[in-house]
Amino acid sequence: MSLLKTIEPNPSLAPRESSPLPERLISGNPSFKTWAQDVARGEMIHTGVWEATPGETRSIKGETFEFCHILSGVVELTPETESRWSTKAATASS
Repeated sequence: MSLLKTIEPNPSLAPRESSPLPERLISGNPSFKTWAQDVARGEMIHTGVWEATPGETRSIKGETFEFCHILSGVVELTPETESRWSTKAATASS
């Protein structure tokens, strides 16, 4: 059994569609689509593709580690104790 997983960037399965919780919405009317592709280590690692429309939300990760590879568009993050950080398509970050 290999620990390597292939992630399909254009999955054919139907996504789970959602929107931010009201208490996390800052501005706009964003919507999300999630194509879950793998779960490992007792639900500690979730892998897949996530899509969002423009808007501003509050993300609460706690102790969660997240790795992102931006397929298209731009993401701006503003940690509570730091300045704004931006990344765009074809970049990876954690």
